[in-house]
Amino acid sequence: MNLYTENLLDIERILEILEEQVLQHTGRNLLKSEIAVIKGSWDGKDYKQIASDYGYNAHYLHKTVGPQLWKILSEAIGKGVEIKKTNSKNILIELVKKDYLTRLEISESDNNSLIGKVKFCGDPPEIVSFHGREEDIHYLKNQIILFKQRCVCITGVGGIGKSLLVTKLIEEILLENPDRYDYVIWKRVEPSSSISEIVTDLIKIFHAEYEEDKSFKDKIFLVSKIFSSYKCLLVIDGFEALVQTGNFGNQADFEDFFNGITKEQYLSCAIITSQLPLKEFAYAIVKLPVLYLKLEGLDTNAAIEMLRKKGLRGKECKELIETYRANPSDLEAVAEKINRYFGGSIQRFLEYKTTVMGTQFQLMLHLQFGNPGFLSKLQRKILIYLAEQTAVNQTAVLFSTLVKYLKEQFGEVSISGIMTEIEVLEQRSLIETSNELSKQEVSYSLQPVVRKYILIDPLGLVYETSGKTRLNNWMEAG
Repeated sequence: MNLYTENLLDIERILEILEEQVLQHTGRNLLKSEIAVIKGSWDGKDYKQIASDYGYNAHYLHKTVGPQLWKILSEAIGKGVEIKKTNSKNILIELVKKDYLTRLEISESDNNSLIGKVKFCGDPPEIVSFHGREEDIHYLKNQIILFKQRCVCITGVGGIGKSLLVTKLIEEILLENPDRYDYVIWKRVEPSSSISEIVTDLIKIFHAEYEEDKSFKDKIFLVSKIFSSYKCLLVIDGFEALVQTGNFGNQADFEDFFNGITKEQYLSCAIITSQLPLKEFAYAIVKLPVLYLKLEGLDTNAAIEMLRKKGLRGKECKELIETYRANPSDLEAVAEKINRYFGGSIQRFLEYKTTVMGTQFQLMLHLQFGNPGFLSKLQRKILIYLAEQTAVNQTAVLFSTLVKYLKEQFGEVSISGIMTEIEVLEQRSLIETSNELSKQEVSYSLQPVVRKYILIDPLGLVYETSGKTRLNNWMEAG
């Protein structure tokens, strides 16, 4: 947790929680001298300063009160960690976070108030483990709280951790100020959903008696009224699922929706997670006040810590992190396979030169290749060509080489059109860009998981091939 969070925590609330823990463990309340030491330590003061502030003898606090207090706290809340004056603040922060999360879980189960007056609606994912992302959380928190962003869109590939990041962000926001919002609403988009149905469900939370025959524009007007009347934090998770088979739906509806939630300076905020950039739903969205964050893989230290908790260690961890682009879902999948089949030996796993595909990443690629309208014919050709070329020589493909191939396939093809299609694939993290081969010319490649999916074409969604050809591709992909 960063200093911004720490400074906003209330020491009086922490003392209430601590009193309960100490009373349960020792059968007595904290002494006034002990409370003085806790408060002073929280403020970073030494024993001499604490003694001066609270009217005690410094030697008494240092030699008698302090040692006894830290021993009691270590037994009551330390869980095997020895609590000292120097680390007490961090442990107290974790104590109040745990208390908050416990109350959060209880409130979610009965759909009652969370903390303060906040009401929670919906089912966010459970955080079993969470690593890194401190900078992302700090950035988003400042944008939402300080700069009053009305709409935040977080994009990234499947399994990269968008939903968990938002869950963690909400926890941090409510930990700092439990009364910041009247409602926290989590809406997970199902493949069969439409934007109109989502808006209807949102309205029903506030209006039990709702007329179903209202027009979409009337619904959006009601949503705008809700956002101006209440302090709402709305999460729409998995926005890409709104793309129906064969089309991208009614773009006017998407534009009306985003206009409705961003046109006025509300105290409310909408957070959208999506595997697709919002401008692919409606281009006019780019002109609206929407903050975009493309979520990448974990930083190296966080990824290494994640692998260590899975029982994997050694210098080979960095090779795994690079291969899977620090995607937490993919790292978890490959760690499970390494532990199950190779006794936890990364080196033995790497000897087989194979690539494991995580479930969430596979589902994303199924969605991209399986729905007409997601990928154009030109985009598919680009992906297939890059997969086949990089599988042979493991070298990125120069832009000029790619253009030459596409002209052979399609005849006269617009260079600007090729660049546009490449940019879409880049935004979706389906291709990777490099200037290593030539400083004068860009080159393209695929991350190993994407390349393997294309070559083996597990569901026959990429392209039709004979059984023999697909077998050869599978053997090359590893």
